[in-house]
Amino acid sequence: MFGYNIAKHPVLDQKMICLWSEEDHYRRSEAKLLPGFGSNLCSFIVDGLEYLHQAPMPVIGTKFFGTPILYPFPNRVRNCRFTFDGVEYHLPDNDGGRSLHCLVADTPFDYEIPVVKDDSISVATHLQILPGHPVFQQFPIANRLDLIYTLKNDSIEIIVKITNLDEEKRFPFGFGIHPYFNIFGSKADTLLHVPAKKWMEAISLLPTGNLIDMEKSPADLSIPTPIKGLTLDEVWYGMDPKKPQSIIYQTINRKLVLKASDIFTHSVTYTPLLEPFVCVENQTNSTDCHNLYSRGFEKESHLLILNPGESISGTLQFSVEKLS
Repeated sequence: MFGYNIAKHPVLDQKMICLWSEEDHYRRSEAKLLPGFGSNLCSFIVDGLEYLHQAPMPVIGTKFFGTPILYPFPNRVRNCRFTFDGVEYHLPDNDGGRSLHCLVADTPFDYEIPVVKDDSISVATHLQILPGHPVFQQFPIANRLDLIYTLKNDSIEIIVKITNLDEEKRFPFGFGIHPYFNIFGSKADTLLHVPAKKWMEAISLLPTGNLIDMEKSPADLSIPTPIKGLTLDEVWYGMDPKKPQSIIYQTINRKLVLKASDIFTHSVTYTPLLEPFVCVENQTNSTDCHNLYSRGFEKESHLLILNPGESISGTLQFSVEKLS
């Protein structure tokens, strides 16, 4: 049985959509969504275990927690600007001369009433960025982002659709998520697996465009690796939908599998040494994708470009499995 209610987030005082599944009066899985705060998936619980880190966090605060949406660019943009089709775009400086983590992390999305089916429950949210919208002032190309969240007994799926609503301009963009996953047990017993093809060499967290073999990267995560002692903030290239990323929790005998469709060619891992979380961020493109693209690194950046009226879709999924 699946159901939902609408409550208030205890910290942000935001409307929160709560989805759940039950079996014989036992709550098997839960998901909580904040449509008015960036359509943030702020909670994902399976068999009583909360996999997403909650707000507020002592250092990061309340803007980044749960699963922030990174759009229309993930992570950093060099010098807060880029040029595309002869137009220079200027973005806000929120990272010491760079733009960091998109424009919509706390932007209100519209939402629809959840839909209950025999084997799932779904809720749709969308953000339409048109003239007059605050985000349009910073990135003046009309567009729409649609997200559908579907909860099953042991998984949450996010269907992503982006549409260029502009009548004249091409829309250059990227999409990503920035989930903060909890750690169960020790970091020595928590393994990270990122089966990428290459590591993106970077200077001051901005990729150079050079692709480096995994064995020469700061940590070869193509092999499951304990996160104890890792201080990564790295971009990975060449993700394969048939080889999903995962976090392996040996202490609780569980694996969180992070599946993504083929538009998600990149990933970022963030493993702060002293924090009780790890971030594994599926992205459609590289950090600083617009500037890499303009420098000729088209393959490496994987900047997505939609002509007027065009759309593109992709799928993400978190699923919990028992270790064999």
